[in-house]
Amino acid sequence: MDFSVLNHWQQLAFCASLCERSMPNFQLFCEIENKDSDFRQARKILNKVWEFLRGQLTSLKNMENQLDILNDIIPDPDRYEHFGVYPAMDTMVNLQSCLQGVLDSSILDAENIQKMTHERLLEVLEMQDIDQAESELWLRQNDFENALFELLTSQTSHADMVKKLLPLSKDQGVSQIGICLDD
Repeated sequence: MDFSVLNHWQQLAFCASLCERSMPNFQLFCEIENKDSDFRQARKILNKVWEFLRGQLTSLKNMENQLDILNDIIPDPDRYEHFGVYPAMDTMVNLQSCLQGVLDSSILDAENIQKMTHERLLEVLEMQDIDQAESELWLRQNDFENALFELLTSQTSHADMVKKLLPLSKDQGVSQIGICLDD
């Protein structure tokens, strides 16, 4: 993927889509650690990013405050003894990047966020002793990213694109590492 062909809005939409896809990882962490308010806050912040991408956010005044709130809910891996903290932290680091991208149009993090997402997925596959080439999760992630990139480079209005990005990103509630909380 050549991220240099994506403008700021497209890169931000790519990051928001990866964040949306990984949100079940943070949700599970919050359920395990009884941090439901942290999940609600993260969900609220990501919804604001989507509003910005739709062109519906009328003011950025409150977005800087959201960065402070977000900094307080990013899980610290040194404080937890289970692996779930890492994918949860990745989700919040991605969300932080999205927020910063809303506030500063010079931030182009799509390639870095994709790399972080791939590294965590490869770590999960290694822990399960699954070869990358044979992994359904790896193939699914690549298919998702290819569809995402194709959509982002299509000649679609931002509002219509977001309407398509959200269901694509939610991927029936399954995260990139296979976490699904919808029953």
